[in-house]
Amino acid sequence: METPTVKTFRLLPSSDDRFLPFTFVPGQFLNVAFWIGGAKMNRSYSISSSPNEREFVDLTIRREPRGAVSRHIDDLLKVGDLIESGGPVGKFTFTGKEADSIVLLSGGVGITPMMSISRYLTERSWPGDIFFIYSCRTPADFIFADKIPVLQRLNPKLHVTVTMSKPDGTDWKGARGRITKEWLTQLVPDLASRRCHLCGPPAMMDSVKAIFAELGIPSDHLKTETFGAVKPIPAIAGTTAKPTAPATGPLVTFSKNSKSAKVRMDLKVGDSPPRQSILELSEELGIGIEFSCRVGTCGICKVKMTSGDVDMEVQDALDANDKATNIILACQAKPKSDVAVAA
Repeated sequence: METPTVKTFRLLPSSDDRFLPFTFVPGQFLNVAFWIGGAKMNRSYSISSSPNEREFVDLTIRREPRGAVSRHIDDLLKVGDLIESGGPVGKFTFTGKEADSIVLLSGGVGITPMMSISRYLTERSWPGDIFFIYSCRTPADFIFADKIPVLQRLNPKLHVTVTMSKPDGTDWKGARGRITKEWLTQLVPDLASRRCHLCGPPAMMDSVKAIFAELGIPSDHLKTETFGAVKPIPAIAGTTAKPTAPATGPLVTFSKNSKSAKVRMDLKVGDSPPRQSILELSEELGIGIEFSCRVGTCGICKVKMTSGDVDMEVQDALDANDKATNIILACQAKPKSDVAVAA
């Protein structure tokens, strides 16, 4: 137990091997899959342990009240259970070779990849400054509250600052309130010249991005990690889940299912962009393309495009071979012409 709603799960090799069958880079994540209610559900969870630990990998997971997978993991998983996982995946990584200092900004459960990075750098006696800035609601929500001080004692270059947004009624003696421009620039000298990583709730991330923009810091100085930020298009109240407006965009053919439909170009509601993605169309048609993050980083929704052309805003989960063989990310792919996919 890390907090009343967050647990760390230690995963070991399922074989008799002592060591994990893979290596990873600090900041990466695993895709895990469970069969729940007759359906296969995938989720992406950042690794919180250090890559130096070859015998296990830790996933630190918050139990979401309406999260089918996180509730399954928290409530039903037992010691000895087998877990299907894929990866490791992700480019939200830092090994110490990329810059001579690092600013790790996180909120809530977004602290997990920051712990992997900080543990790794500390164990390697990395000489650079690590500015570890964490925001959460109350002391009870402070993930790794007992582990961060241990790292601080081991690493004099690890500068930790924790702020609570709602500490009233507690004995918290540290910083209070949300991250502000003045506070951040006071904590981190020469902020504009440093490499920064950001992971946390969408509102917190948007606020920090706005601070960086106001300070005129180039966007390539700030690496971000987001899971689940893009949600399915919600149905209009009192209607069925399927939109009723006629679709006028390019035709998408799902060859394995022998189904085809035009994409919608006039989406006005929800968190999705105006043009429908192939994943969103597949959900309307019941195609069953698997997915997890919906933001182009986990790679679970990879599918082969056999004809046509698409736009993809994010392609992090695609490698050079994927691109050479016309593998696309269904969650990001928005048809520019008629398209056929092997799904």
